[in-house]
Amino acid sequence: MSRRPICTVILLTLLLTTASCIPITGALEEAPGNATVVWISIDGLRHDYIDRIHPPTLERLKREGAFTNQEIPVFPSLTFPNHAAQVTGQRVDGTGVPANLFYDPVVKQQFWLPDDQWVMRAEPIWVAAKREGVRSAVINWPMSHNQTGPYTSDYFGQKYDMKETDEQRLSRIVTLLNADKAAPTLRLVMTYLSHVDVTGHSFGPDSPEVDQAVRAVDASLGKFVTAVTTWFDATHSKDDELYILITTDHGMEAVRTPVNLDRLIGGALTKGAKLVPSGSIATVHLLDLPPEDRDERARQIVAKLKSNAFLQAWPSKEVPAKYHYSDLTRLGDVVVLLSPGYTFTTLRAGATQPTTTLKGNHGYDPAVSPNMLGSAVIWQYRRPLPKQGDLGPIENTQWAATVSELLRIAPPPKSDPHVVKGLR
Repeated sequence: MSRRPICTVILLTLLLTTASCIPITGALEEAPGNATVVWISIDGLRHDYIDRIHPPTLERLKREGAFTNQEIPVFPSLTFPNHAAQVTGQRVDGTGVPANLFYDPVVKQQFWLPDDQWVMRAEPIWVAAKREGVRSAVINWPMSHNQTGPYTSDYFGQKYDMKETDEQRLSRIVTLLNADKAAPTLRLVMTYLSHVDVTGHSFGPDSPEVDQAVRAVDASLGKFVTAVTTWFDATHSKDDELYILITTDHGMEAVRTPVNLDRLIGGALTKGAKLVPSGSIATVHLLDLPPEDRDERARQIVAKLKSNAFLQAWPSKEVPAKYHYSDLTRLGDVVVLLSPGYTFTTLRAGATQPTTTLKGNHGYDPAVSPNMLGSAVIWQYRRPLPKQGDLGPIENTQWAATVSELLRIAPPPKSDPHVVKGLR
């Protein structure tokens, strides 16, 4: 990643009431040195992968540190809503990121895996960190690109590169750390790895290909951890702290049935409508209808869809409050959620189709699909964490406040105030 001159660049029930957390209260306890957090997101690291596949680096970090196999995604359990939730501490009703693909009628733009930070309507942790003088490098994290404003990361990208491998991404972080000579040193370093998720989609979560992908990422992580600790020893005092945090956004469910939303609703009701499917969730925007006619059309569409046992549908204003799935513009007029095992397709062979090239997907309600849960691991260099072992259930909204506490900074505004126990 090159430096840009303008900004120095580059099952269960959901267990929400028993999450392993405590509220932030009062000033954070001072420590003798500075803390550095290296935060890696492994997309699609399902809750059972580490214990099933036994990748040596992740098993070692888990054994020597703390972990959870009950990392709970926000609804919907998709990549972009959850990466937004992790860095802002807010759900979709706060971040405004409802899916990986969504339409915003205000700017008349459809967003597919958006790059730019401005797409999020809540403040991410790298802004909160920079406000307090913590230098950061945020490379390839979803929606971390093209940062603007008074508090930008010291290094960030301009566009996500889908062709770059996970090993290349980790190597680029190591190169960046060793090349950076500014003072103070970088204290928040974030990156994102995609290979496990891509393989799960292509071959299914229980496939040997997923096992191979996890092992490949684990081998790259092993080299990365060695390189980062070597950098840390060369640039930090004995009192400084290094945390390596590995999280995921969601798990993965096997897929068997594709669904074409247009065929399911029918041409008469979809005339003039914009259908925006994203994995297992879709929105319907009735853009060509006068505002006074949209509610009635939305109810007609919902009534038609509800005859299918494999989905739920609501007028967008009536999505159950438990999902925190609301937005003034980006949800359109109708929201449709498929059951586990089903996924939306643009193929028009039928409303439902017997086969699919997609073998795994996510986005489902974690309370209905325990396979949406993920694994997370946190490891401290040089000294053990105060609490080791299983941390219990952790919600994805807790990470912003937790990382903020490790860095001893104020968390992003309106973020979930509950920090994970036992890390300090």
